[in-house]
This record gives sequence, structure tokens and C-alpha cells, in this order.
Amino acid sequence: MSFEEIGTENAYKVLAPRPTIIVTTINRKGEVNAAPFSFTMPVSMDPPLIAFASVASHHTYKNIVEVDEFVVNIPKEDILNKLWITGEKFPYGVNEIEKAGLTSKPSKKVSPPGIEECVACIECKVHWIKNAGDHNIIVGEVLNVSAKEDSLKGGNLDVEKIKPVLHVGGVNFVVGDHLKKVE
Repeated sequence: MSFEEIGTENAYKVLAPRPTIIVTTINRKGEVNAAPFSFTMPVSMDPPLIAFASVASHHTYKNIVEVDEFVVNIPKEDILNKLWITGEKFPYGVNEIEKAGLTSKPSKKVSPPGIEECVACIECKVHWIKNAGDHNIIVGEVLNVSAKEDSLKGGNLDVEKIKPVLHVGGVNFVVGDHLKKVE
């Protein structure tokens, strides 16, 4: 079978499925924002850094520039439809957590809340932001991580139990519930 050229603008489409997160932020007024992202990755273990990419027009980006903090929430399959609602276009200042029927959870080290229905929350302070084409890369230093006890197995997320949400593109997702080990 031969390879077909699909265009460089489609490179991200073959880097799929990608872990899906919900990033929660607040603005200076304390108004909460939540939005899903799948352009995300760990960057460093020492210091612990994680990154995601956002366009400058997103409320998430604007809030992070204002407040310098965010929470990465790890969703599971049972809130996929609610996750999708957080990605809808709401006016600035509207609380997408409430609109999606989710529950805010106080954070320990940052001002933005986590999401109770998610299996883990990673509290971050901005380490740096850099423009990268039509997106901005936001790297956060991890200040606190909390995970639901029943979502872990051997220190890792129990993918067979929690069924993490992986984004393929558009409205298409994969539920990651099959663990395969290298032999």
C-alpha cells in the first residue's frame, strides 16, 4: 500500500487520538471559564511542566494572561457530552462549568477551580507563554495534583476503569479503555 500526501496543514490530524483535557481559568473579576483542549502534553518532570496550545481569542487564553494560573482537569467517558458543552461559544464571563451541568471544586494552590466530575486535577502557574503560529503554547508549572483514589491503579490512571477521552477531530473521540503491554 502506498502513502498519500495529505498536506502539511493536516499534520495534527494524524497525531491522533490526543488526550483531551478541560482547562479551567478565572479572570480578574473571579469569573470562571472552562474549555476543552486536545493540543496538550507533559513537558518536563523536573520541574514538573505541562503544556497546551490555545488561540489568543479564546477566553481561556485571555484569563491566563490576566491571572497567570489554570487547572488541567482530566475527564472520563461519562462526561463527554458535558465536556463538549464547555467548548461552545458563550459570552465572556459565562461559567461553562455551570452551563455544562458540572461541579466546581476548590483548588489548593491556585485560584481557578477544578471540576469534581473529572478524575484528576492539575493545578498550574504559568511558566511561560510563546506564540506558535495560529496558537500560543502555554506551559504551566505543576503546583498540585489530585486524583480520585478509585481512578488509579499502580500509580497510573486506570484506563480500563475510567475510560479517558481521546480526541480524533471534530466531534469524533476515542474512549481509551484498552490497556496493552509491550511483551
